Amino acid sequence: MDNPEVRIEKIGSKSPYLDAVKKLWRANAKTLGFFSNDAFDDYAKSEQILIALNEEDNFLGYLIYYANRSKIIKIQHLCTTNEAQGRGIAKLLVEHLKQITRDFLDIRLVCRQDYGIDSMWEKFGFTPMHEKQGKSKQGYLVTTWVYNHGHQDLFSIRVDHSQATKLHVVIDACIFLDLYSASSQSLEESESACLLADWVQSELELCVSDEVYTEISRHPDKKIRDKIRAFADGFLRLNCSSQLVESIQKEIIVLFKDNDAQNISDITIRQLARVIASEQSSFLVTTNVDLLAFAKKINEQYGVFIVSPNKLIVKLSELRTASEYQPAQLAGTRLFQRKVNLEDHKILKEAFFANDEDSFENKFKKILIKTEIYECFTVWEDNIPIALFAYDRSKNHELSIPFLRVKYRSLSETLARHIIYRTIILSANEGRCFTKISEMQMEEFIVRAVQDAGFSSTQNNWLKVNLKTISSTIDLSDALLSISSNLGEEYNKFCGLIANNLRSAESSDIEYISELEKFLYPAKICGYDIPNFIIPIKPTWAKDLFDEGLAKQNFFGAERSELALNWEAVYYRNKKLPSNKFKSPARILWYISEDKDGGYTQTSSIRACSTLDEVIIGNPEELYLKFQRLGIYKWTDIKKLSGEKANNKIMAVRFSNTELFETPISLRTIHEILETKAQFQSPRFISSEKFFQIYSIGCSTSV
Repeated sequence: MDNPEVRIEKIGSKSPYLDAVKKLWRANAKTLGFFSNDAFDDYAKSEQILIALNEEDNFLGYLIYYANRSKIIKIQHLCTTNEAQGRGIAKLLVEHLKQITRDFLDIRLVCRQDYGIDSMWEKFGFTPMHEKQGKSKQGYLVTTWVYNHGHQDLFSIRVDHSQATKLHVVIDACIFLDLYSASSQSLEESESACLLADWVQSELELCVSDEVYTEISRHPDKKIRDKIRAFADGFLRLNCSSQLVESIQKEIIVLFKDNDAQNISDITIRQLARVIASEQSSFLVTTNVDLLAFAKKINEQYGVFIVSPNKLIVKLSELRTASEYQPAQLAGTRLFQRKVNLEDHKILKEAFFANDEDSFENKFKKILIKTEIYECFTVWEDNIPIALFAYDRSKNHELSIPFLRVKYRSLSETLARHIIYRTIILSANEGRCFTKISEMQMEEFIVRAVQDAGFSSTQNNWLKVNLKTISSTIDLSDALLSISSNLGEEYNKFCGLIANNLRSAESSDIEYISELEKFLYPAKICGYDIPNFIIPIKPTWAKDLFDEGLAKQNFFGAERSELALNWEAVYYRNKKLPSNKFKSPARILWYISEDKDGGYTQTSSIRACSTLDEVIIGNPEELYLKFQRLGIYKWTDIKKLSGEKANNKIMAVRFSNTELFETPISLRTIHEILETKAQFQSPRFISSEKFFQIYSIGCSTSV
């Protein structure tokens, strides 16, 4: 809907209109919900605030939104001034959002039904998909409204199961009592009240521990106790082993005692121990300043995040990503993998199949007997099994996983992602076209990992294409249709959908082509101008970031080589840019620089290929805090890289989908292909033709 008298703009953190946005929110905070000043600044910095202005540049209203990892846009606020109401300003803001987010799957928002504006969202083209009772004391019904962009493509089939992937966070007793009393306070007076905002509840599942009930029992008035207890029953209750809680509690008491934390109560310590012991959540939300002071130590030792309500809301997206995927912690653990034997039967049944013993018995016996078809592995930490998975090679075209169970406290999802990633590589290296997961009882965190790895839900299975090829979109489309023609309806439908997307891809849409290539990993799509770079890296960093071969050459690296290959990682460099072309999306060829003192072999060669996901230049401390979960760098390494001046900026290179080469490409061969004897001191741009020549040698794949 065009209106020449009104224009819609994105604003940044320095916009003169940001104060007007905040002022309008304050006037409407009762309906919009709590939103801290830091949250406004954070969204403005990300340019995720739209404003409406008239011809005289007068402010008329605003819209705040963000994009999540599943290519879904979520509206946080939509508000117009009193003077602008009735002029269609809200519709203009929403229509503009639709235009700039057309490549995303859909737009969603949560709205209370008692506001009486359901008809407005219907007029805007939104559909009421879900409704539930909110967790505020009043229990208002809220509706999730969805505007679908109509993309019936390979990405949409990956998110059909994403409704139940809310972030589970545990609120401590103080936060819980704040929420119970929130109705008698103004929004500004209670920091905890932000957790009751409707848009927050669509992202979070608030949980309580048994310690909340302990606090309730201390209230002297029985009628009030009954009311508060009924309120508590509306929250998800944390579930964990009491024995494990006791063990962890003793460790925490010693930690706090050694650090002179006398003001932290026993009930607080037990509540924290319960969160650490639980597999439901890695977050404890509190306003206890004494406990918050220990957040970093607790996170480093147990992988649990202790955050204030404000920090949780401001950093919701970042924290969720951090909890879902923490390769830095995984790289520091002592895990090992081995094949299952008969002696493991009892302990594996108790650990992974307590609720479906019959299913386990049948599968386990079949797998151990038919060794020509099946392989079964466990991952162990000391003498405790933390993951169990099996491979089925009964069909030549696919590597199938009949069951996949992971049980590893806060790092369960990280380990699941690693197992899935390595399975895809194994399937491709064996010349199989597909990887299939037929496990019927996958937990939510494994579903998230499966979706992110490029699997699609088909009937009762999850399927992924993993052709090891270099092809154009047309050739790849034809190949998929040919391969699937004799494999039945499930494969025909699955491959047909991908083939249609490959054929309809536009040559100018490099971001979409890059997403297709990531989805079809390890396949490489030729015929498009996806940028390519050679990046030099020292072997000591390469062995921990992605190079298992180098890790095995190092005494300390070999200890963790089996699980050291991260799916996603960050590499830091100084700020010397080769050109303005160095940006994502792109492909990376990793050149391992010469090693004079470390004793590594096969250096001065290209050994791997990755997808370049993001390049950020910024303050060293800010980048370190942002990407700490993905790197193997310590703060001392970052300080050394940035130099003596505190304001020196550095570069963070975030990458994923690393593929190790079967044949390292020597410097001499690189010079012959590039027709130059230049050394590699910084990222170097190369043409697609040169990239595929190098890649085909490394992977023994023909172009």
